[in-house]
Amino acid sequence: MLSLGATSSAEAAPAPASAGSSTSTPASLPTLAVAEQEADDLGPVAPSTLVSMTLTLKTRNTTALQTLVDEGGRVTPEQWVAQFGPPSNTFAALHRLLGLAGFESTWTPGDDLVSATGPAISAERLFHLDLHYFVLDHTMRFYAPLTVPTVPTELVGQVTAVTGLDDYRGFSVPAIPRPESGLSPSEISHYYDATPLRKAGLDGAGMTVMFIEEIAPSAAALSSYAAKFGLPPFAVKVHTDPNVWGPPATASNPLWANFSGEAAMDVEIVHGLAPAAREVVYVDGYANAVPQMVQTMVTQNPGAILSASYTMGCEAINEVKGTELAFNAVAMRAAAEGTSIFYATGDRGAFQCLNGGSASAAGLLSIDAGAASPYVTAVGGTSAFFSSKGNYYKEAVWGEPLETWGSGGGFSTAFKQPSYQVAPGLGRTTLSGRGVPDVACDADPDVSGWDIFTLSSPRGGVEEGASGGTSAATPCWAAMTALIDEDLKEQALPEIGFANPALYDFSRDPVGMPATPFHIVTEGSNLHYLAAAGWTAASGLGTPDVAHLADDFEWYERSKR
Repeated sequence: MLSLGATSSAEAAPAPASAGSSTSTPASLPTLAVAEQEADDLGPVAPSTLVSMTLTLKTRNTTALQTLVDEGGRVTPEQWVAQFGPPSNTFAALHRLLGLAGFESTWTPGDDLVSATGPAISAERLFHLDLHYFVLDHTMRFYAPLTVPTVPTELVGQVTAVTGLDDYRGFSVPAIPRPESGLSPSEISHYYDATPLRKAGLDGAGMTVMFIEEIAPSAAALSSYAAKFGLPPFAVKVHTDPNVWGPPATASNPLWANFSGEAAMDVEIVHGLAPAAREVVYVDGYANAVPQMVQTMVTQNPGAILSASYTMGCEAINEVKGTELAFNAVAMRAAAEGTSIFYATGDRGAFQCLNGGSASAAGLLSIDAGAASPYVTAVGGTSAFFSSKGNYYKEAVWGEPLETWGSGGGFSTAFKQPSYQVAPGLGRTTLSGRGVPDVACDADPDVSGWDIFTLSSPRGGVEEGASGGTSAATPCWAAMTALIDEDLKEQALPEIGFANPALYDFSRDPVGMPATPFHIVTEGSNLHYLAAAGWTAASGLGTPDVAHLADDFEWYERSKR
């Protein structure tokens, strides 16, 4: 049964009500900058309107921290506060400055992000901008700044990014549905060699998987999924905080069907592959609130696994840079403290700006800003082909040129190549920036879609169909990680945590590694980058052989002792 765990926060500006229901269902909403260009400008926000923002504080000892994380090291929350978290005197000075400007601010020692709320007029003066109301397509009303916030001179050196100051609803990476039912959990489990772990009694018990969603998944859809595949009932915990993260999407939102399908698919895939894992959904309303929400998620669920099928927009768009930096700061701490974050690379191949981007950036090679972080495991997608006996046969990079769908991948312009990213197929000097994806999994809705249940409309009616996208590949890796973590825990070994250092180490076939961990993908492209042996920007290191990965992680953790 779904349960709701709402948290509270300081009062912020309420989200303007929608002007009506939409008559169409677009693939995605445009980015904020494009929405402002296409929307009707309703004029300035009232000076006394309360608005919220997030300020990203500079982390201490970043060189030592990067070395620690890249080498697979970990710290406790207490060690993080003492060695790497922003110092308390930085917040004290910031708190005084914000207070003089009319803002209330809150901070927890060690956090990279500071939350602040105050009148619109104070925000406009402090960050040198104008806040206006807009209405998009006569249905969606929101407020937003006319220009990107600027860090005030007094805060330079203490604050690396300012995000928020709008209540525009972002867009998640949508599940791509098809009318026919797709692959069952047992078929996928057998294909990726997770069946030996399941037969050994591993089902994700004791592990927690978290999700970022726009709405809570439908209890009716989840019940239908569990009934068809003979799974235990779902017990999904749902957290909302409308004042801080924004309100859940409602039936009037033109993307309600996409959000509903995404939420159902994420938790169904994990439940199908790791049915005893604890599942926790955090409901987001505003794209700019994702870093703050993720900070809460990892704090409330230490050592959990995060599956994120949520796009922050492509790096080539200036408006996402602040959110990208804020999220990266949170992801760095999460990695250092042992949280696994799997992040979808998006479904527009090497051209992520096609997903709601501006016309000027649409033809640029670009990656998703969330997947770009060196402290997440970025997940791309493949087309899976089965043998006549239902076993693994081969995979190709998922790419559909005519429809411009495909596995996200490419190189970051914001983050340099991390020291752990060394694998066959690339050298330390060959990357122009952090390369994504790191790994891949089945994503093709036509060739090898996942069997998913969702609501057909806000009024009810469960429907079944095949879905895909990197939104499916990402919870696949999260679920497989839950199984491996359970195995490691039974062996009294540390859980995987930040996976990338070990995964890239495995790719180099170190002496003593017991098994081959990946299916190497050598066919297909993501509309630009070609598959090949070794790491590529089309499919990363490859797809999982779960039983082999479990053996390799046992060996890896023991070898570090």
